[in-house]
Amino acid sequence: MSARRLVLAALSASAFVLPSALALAVKAVPPTSFVLVGDSTTANGGGWGNGFCGSTITGNIASLAPGTLCINTARNGTTTGTFVAEGFWDASVAAIKGEVAKGRRTYVTIQFGHNDQKIAPPESMGANLTAMVKQVRALGAEPVLVTSLTRRSFRSNGTVADTLGPWADEMILIAQQQSTHVLDLHVASIKYVEAIGPDAAHRLNRLPEDNTHLNVNGTTVFGRMVADFISASFPGQLPVIPNPTLTFNISHGIASF
Repeated sequence: MSARRLVLAALSASAFVLPSALALAVKAVPPTSFVLVGDSTTANGGGWGNGFCGSTITGNIASLAPGTLCINTARNGTTTGTFVAEGFWDASVAAIKGEVAKGRRTYVTIQFGHNDQKIAPPESMGANLTAMVKQVRALGAEPVLVTSLTRRSFRSNGTVADTLGPWADEMILIAQQQSTHVLDLHVASIKYVEAIGPDAAHRLNRLPEDNTHLNVNGTTVFGRMVADFISASFPGQLPVIPNPTLTFNISHGIASF
């Protein structure tokens, strides 16, 4: 069985069967922080980050318990290479150091692929990801790799016209090589948007013709998907607030908006 299918099987067995588990109250966990790293599909203003962290600007309700710090350092238009070269990684590192120094358990999500795809083969992204994972661990934090959110571009038969697969596969490969957690958002988001269909999927677009970035509702949906997946990946360890209705709709391919 391929690495991709093994991860999908694990998600199907855990993260897709969450309503009853998420209906339980969030257990007391040690002080926890999240630092988000990635491109525009994670960043504030078009990515899933606001639906995960919450935002008073957009009105997104956090998927995390009160008191959980969530710092979104993702930046639009970046690759794994330019994120470092343009100094954004330095900001991420500073945030990680700050949270670790407070004695908080710090999780660092890393999602790239959309822009790396445009300039270099998957192996180039993989080398950069490996360096990031090693540095996050050296800082005393926990890296969590996340495969790319799908673009909502459809073929005439209603299936997603996917071009990001090789970069998602590379993300999974690096996770296996580095023995780190990985959330296969790519496969899960494809499964979901194909289930709800093009019309409902496009209602999550930031702009009518923008099949990459998310409006507030899209951020809510995919921020919840990430929250459910990371909670399943670290069972009983994270301060994720349950949203049984939204989780049920996601896991059953039902449009919420």
